[in-house]
Amino acid sequence: MRPEPGQMVLDLFPEERQEDRSPEDLCVSWLVETHGCDEGRVRPLVAQLYRQFGDAEAFDRAKALACFYGTHAIQRLQACPPSIMGVFDQGIDYHTLWDRCWAARWVPLQEALEVASWRYGQYREPYTGAPEYVWYIDGRGSEVKRPYGG
Repeated sequence: MRPEPGQMVLDLFPEERQEDRSPEDLCVSWLVETHGCDEGRVRPLVAQLYRQFGDAEAFDRAKALACFYGTHAIQRLQACPPSIMGVFDQGIDYHTLWDRCWAARWVPLQEALEVASWRYGQYREPYTGAPEYVWYIDGRGSEVKRPYGG
């Protein structure tokens, strides 16, 4: 069936597009285009992640680079290399890495390094984005909870 001039056609079974870019390049593009990261800073870090981890794990870890180098980077994290937070540490789960980066918004950097699991979902009323409590499980498995004073 041929479309008439001016008629739109919906292809229900399009040919699959062959993506000629590597997962590493797609990741760098995502960091640059979505988060405003500087390509020169993130490309070597992403390359290291893709050498060290599988594609899925490398991408999940690379998401944390936006906290260091993106347009909405966390100020405390701009003062340290990503390796300090555990970006390249195979012994640290990427969820822990994300939680540490999030915690760095609210607690001093030294304390953020202790975070094993951040407790989300408790915010001040009216909503300001800041947590009501600093609440996390530290590396020793102890629960830390105190009112947020920032």
